[in-house]
Amino acid sequence: MTMENFKLPPVRLTSAFLALVMTGFAGGCGGGAPKTFDAAAQATITGKVTLDGSKPVPLDSTITFYCAEKAATATAKVDALGSYSIKAQEKAIGVPGGRYKITVRPAEAPPAQVGTDDYKKAMMAGGTAAKQEIKSDIPSKFNALDTTPIVLEIKPGPNTIDIDLSKL
Repeated sequence: MTMENFKLPPVRLTSAFLALVMTGFAGGCGGGAPKTFDAAAQATITGKVTLDGSKPVPLDSTITFYCAEKAATATAKVDALGSYSIKAQEKAIGVPGGRYKITVRPAEAPPAQVGTDDYKKAMMAGGTAAKQEIKSDIPSKFNALDTTPIVLEIKPGPNTIDIDLSKL
């Protein structure tokens, strides 16, 4: 046998070359050390959500802050007094300052209990256990990013944001 019998076909050489080049890119041509977490640039947000200035939104409603420019989302459950608190869940992931759209949604109902008529109807329809519908005093316009009128600037550091839905 001669060395010519051991030549790789051109396709394999091309694949091997591409794999080597891609390994170089994956190794990090990113321009230096990773960014460090800057706690001073992060925000904490606390406040109350009410329906008329004094009546809190229903227990376990959810308030969500979404900042498109920073691709940041922060969410909290509302307690029985209408209070909420948002802070970084992990030290390396914070809540950056920026312009946020805010949604307020009622608590989700639990799925229908196995054996109930609602459960049987859902199963007969080919679906999973349907969630019971919860009636809420929260106007539906606050439930989605595309309809909420609440847009606020969140600054780094502590922020107190009280929201009265009846005034919006």
